[in-house]
Amino acid sequence: MVAVLAGPDAPLVATPAELPRWRRLTPLALWSTVTVRDSSPDEILRCVAAEVARQDVEAPQVILLGEGKVARTALELVLRGTLDCAGLLAIAVPCAPLPFRIVPTAAAIRLVVQRENCADAPEFFITTLQATDIDARIIRLDPAAAKVARAAASAAETFVLELVANASRQSRHHGV
Repeated sequence: MVAVLAGPDAPLVATPAELPRWRRLTPLALWSTVTVRDSSPDEILRCVAAEVARQDVEAPQVILLGEGKVARTALELVLRGTLDCAGLLAIAVPCAPLPFRIVPTAAAIRLVVQRENCADAPEFFITTLQATDIDARIIRLDPAAAKVARAAASAAETFVLELVANASRQSRHHGV
């Protein structure tokens, strides 16, 4: 299941124009929108748990997709070991340092960020994430590129296809 975290901010990439295309590219995946009122950890945990129960899927079958503050909170929950999932695609997340130590997770982490907002300095969480033994891939977009939103959507689409394929393969291997 691909759970699109729909927060209070308007999406930049996972827009109503892009999501149907991604659904068509992944016809065997169940897509669901998880509406959250705010980006608080409790709200995200509560809403994701309710949707997982409603769809009758196991957490290791879930791919979370979010943008901005909601995606950052979901990323922190996954990296703390509080939110279980097969993978997380976080788009345009704030790159401030993490206020905790990353715990090992089986979740695949995929990030699409703007290069100017996420430098390689040690204080940014990307540097910390890359130093772990977590399956993490990051696409950094050059802000000078024309049509940054289109480039971000293309990068996100690639990650969605990969995460869905990986989750599907894992489900078959584990008899889920």
